[in-house]
Amino acid sequence: MALPSVRMDFVIALSHVDRGLEASEKVAVARHPSESAEHVVLRVISHCLFHEDGLAFGPGLADADGADLWTRDPAGRTTTWVECGTAAFDKLKKVVQHNPGVAVHAVFSDARRRDELLETARDPAARAGKVASSIEVWKVDPALVAALAENQERRQKWSVTIVGDHLYIEVDGVSRDGAVERTPLAAD
Repeated sequence: MALPSVRMDFVIALSHVDRGLEASEKVAVARHPSESAEHVVLRVISHCLFHEDGLAFGPGLADADGADLWTRDPAGRTTTWVECGTAAFDKLKKVVQHNPGVAVHAVFSDARRRDELLETARDPAARAGKVASSIEVWKVDPALVAALAENQERRQKWSVTIVGDHLYIEVDGVSRDGAVERTPLAAD
């Protein structure tokens, strides 16, 4: 019998300075039994980076074809797709091809995995039209992700400030910060 997912609750106070966004909300994350703490942290950070009305946690590891986070419009069309930790260019390309106008984000803390995606995307045989212009690749400071992943509490309170390419996160009274790098996959 498969182990059930574990519910993790986050109370998030978000200030995304460049976007002029202030939000306060409670989010619940279903942590899959095989999901690492780092992956959960990347999903929560991604929720903050791409915060918008309707952004929801997708099936993640429970469904290989699903997103870690996504947004759907009232007609059910996917408008935002976020992959965390790993992302195959072929999967991202398929998402773009089947969802006109979708914004696709791949978020990593591991530079090697990010570089593998970038290298695959640069291969002319892998590209299809203007697919790459719809995809942005992000790398979050691995030390920040690792430090946040040390907290295994099922209920956490996060205060997140995003300014430019930097994250400032206070979790249960402990402040941490780290850089965020963004790389668009625009056609060469």
